[in-house]
Amino acid sequence: MAGETAHSARFESPWRSPSVLVIFASTLITVMGVSLISPALPAIQTAWGISAADASLLISAYTLPGVVFTPFVGLLADRVGRKWLLVPALLVFGVAGGAIVLFDSFRAILGLRVLQGVAGSAVTSLTITLIGDLFTGELRNTLIGLNAAILAIGAAGYPLLGGVLATISSAAPFACFALGIVVGLVGIGALDEPTLDRRKTGLGYVVDAVKAVPGRKVLSLYVAIFGIFVILYGAQLTAVPFVLDDRYGFSSGIIGLLLALPAVTMGLTSSQTGRLLRHVSSAQLIPLGFVVYGLGLAAIALANSVVAIAGALFLFGIGQAFAEPVTDTALNAVTPDEFRGGIMSLRTSIIRAGTTVGPPVFVGLGTAVGYTETLLGAGIVAFCLGIVAVIATMWD
Repeated sequence: MAGETAHSARFESPWRSPSVLVIFASTLITVMGVSLISPALPAIQTAWGISAADASLLISAYTLPGVVFTPFVGLLADRVGRKWLLVPALLVFGVAGGAIVLFDSFRAILGLRVLQGVAGSAVTSLTITLIGDLFTGELRNTLIGLNAAILAIGAAGYPLLGGVLATISSAAPFACFALGIVVGLVGIGALDEPTLDRRKTGLGYVVDAVKAVPGRKVLSLYVAIFGIFVILYGAQLTAVPFVLDDRYGFSSGIIGLLLALPAVTMGLTSSQTGRLLRHVSSAQLIPLGFVVYGLGLAAIALANSVVAIAGALFLFGIGQAFAEPVTDTALNAVTPDEFRGGIMSLRTSIIRAGTTVGPPVFVGLGTAVGYTETLLGAGIVAFCLGIVAVIATMWD
């Protein structure tokens, strides 16, 4: 770890590290995968003459491959290195995404989205892995928080950008993916490659990983990550828009602006992750995030004005900031360097699973009992689970 400690000391200001800048740029690039395209789906449907269900496949084709393929990317990263997988992944992301503007066949476009989704999942996994490899202690925690803040900025801004670009051309949002090529080329010279023990392969690698990694703690973090993204994609990004439409009759533009509010508080709070972890342990902060999630969801369900809705969404963003980046810092802290790629890639697969499961679960419940009731029930469950987990940490 001596090399990593020296690296951390050398870049007391993270903005002076070329590796950090490439990592943050990579995060901004991969957030485009869904958030830039979602607001353009109606324009794409009309321009390409396809059904709404077919248009939605542009999202599913991107997210689903990561559930299956990302663990293999992580195992490979632990064997051949992070940089020499991240750079090709960025290039494939940019080429596959940007090439969509050149094709008329919807089947070919879906194939390119699948390829882009595999590459995007790899980038998502490898960026957080590299932060864990190259930095230690509070600086690592701070950088993971900043990475989450940058992700939040992209999640808030890209829907607006995608909507504007779609008014120019239905293909315009896809052209933006070519920026991945630029970041990948810069990464060839700018990224540092951690020095890891790569002697073990195959079954020996798996056996050593099981022995070295605290399984119970990692499993509990995986469960938390799954819950976080089920709530984020099922409640905030799927159920809340239906509530805003049914109860207030807001336009899609107003709904988009309201959904960007949690990203504001998440970004501001996530940037302070390192400082928060000086005073509260990750084992306490993650369940506290679920408590705040619960309060936010219940407040949305019970709100009777747009001001109250906005305040509840701000609160939801604070819960997201408490929970999401802290799971990454906790995973990095308990994972030995030589197994970090595999552990973090499984984390990305679980994220993809949560994003895939969340929307249909909340739509199904919302259709059956009502979206307001679904949000209130989810809020109560999240709040109670968080309280129980907080109490459990006090007894440990």
